Amino acid sequence: MGIFSAIKMALAALVVHKGRSVLTSLGIVIGTGAVIAMVSAAGGARQKLDERLDNVGKNLILVRAGARSTNGTLTDLKPITNEDANLLRRQFKSKLLGIAEVQATMRAASTRTRTCTTMVCGTSPEMRKVRAWVVRHGRFITEEDQKKQANICVLCSTVTEKLFPDVPNPVGQLVRIDNLQLRVVGTLEPKGRSPIGGDQDDQIFLPLDTLQKKIAGVESLSLILTSVTDMSRLDKTKDEMASVLREKRRVKLGQEDFDVSTVQEMASIAVIMSSTMHFLAIAIASISLVVGGIGIMNIMLVSVTERTREIGIRMAIGATPFDVLVQFLIEAVVLSLIGGSIGVTLGLGCAYSLSWLANWPIVIEYSMIGLAFGISASVGVFFGYYPAYKASQLDPIEALRYE
Repeated sequence: MGIFSAIKMALAALVVHKGRSVLTSLGIVIGTGAVIAMVSAAGGARQKLDERLDNVGKNLILVRAGARSTNGTLTDLKPITNEDANLLRRQFKSKLLGIAEVQATMRAASTRTRTCTTMVCGTSPEMRKVRAWVVRHGRFITEEDQKKQANICVLCSTVTEKLFPDVPNPVGQLVRIDNLQLRVVGTLEPKGRSPIGGDQDDQIFLPLDTLQKKIAGVESLSLILTSVTDMSRLDKTKDEMASVLREKRRVKLGQEDFDVSTVQEMASIAVIMSSTMHFLAIAIASISLVVGGIGIMNIMLVSVTERTREIGIRMAIGATPFDVLVQFLIEAVVLSLIGGSIGVTLGLGCAYSLSWLANWPIVIEYSMIGLAFGISASVGVFFGYYPAYKASQLDPIEALRYE
């Protein structure tokens, strides 16, 4: 008997019991669909995370006050200062794109008609180069602004929309923070959200000395930010910076009162969570596939019992045990592949729905679709072999007598 004839007979046998065939393949449908949907969604989540890392800058190194505790929080908050930043600037000038000092504080910013609470950041002119920011209108902070403690500011896109929703170019407009009136000298192109979900565009930048002396009244820094010229030296440069700061602050290894980290390290938790959910989904889907396989074995055993007389007739007119084995094995595989096909279709549909609802891209791994079909066929072979073997071993005479 040819393979196409066997497939045709298998489909005819399954059509006889349509409802039973659909319910039997349901486990395969759920398992395959879950794998395709979750793998595609997880791939999209990782791509979205990569995009956010690109927006922030994968080559960034951050120096913050405080030692990192076992649970990831920062304690022992001895301030970092301009002296720390200047030391790093001298020591690593050839390895870094620049050193940007940052002092940040939440404040209310207002115009004549509007008010909003936003992050106000005092920074140095090097910030633009370190973060690779693009100016939309006007200019960024300059060294002259820094020296004069100028009353100027640069707005990010979210703050611009809040304070000047009807002004295409707010350069030259006035913004008040506390009792200090600042003139807008520039706006920045949108940067998107950070890896942890914060809005990078909900910020106002002004010269560091202006913020420290006229608003915050402190000399310390919230953050020292820098970026390496060579991505391959990121971890080595981070370790060297930590060593220099330990020597300057006279602390031993493991007793640091500061923290040096990279953006990639900060995003590692999100990557771990994404990978964990990915493998958890595959594990759950695998259980569904096993349950579906058991259902196929059960139905095929019932089918062998129901068709005992039919098997006897086939053997009587010349079918060999191998022909019978192949016939029932093909039925199991076809049933499994039908379930896999429906599962792949539903999985892709769910993946596109998740993409639309969560507003992130999906990554369709065609190798995973091929693997899903391969696993479906394997489940059919594995769980269908025993019923097929049992059918092939029937005694033709006993089978013909079966009622």
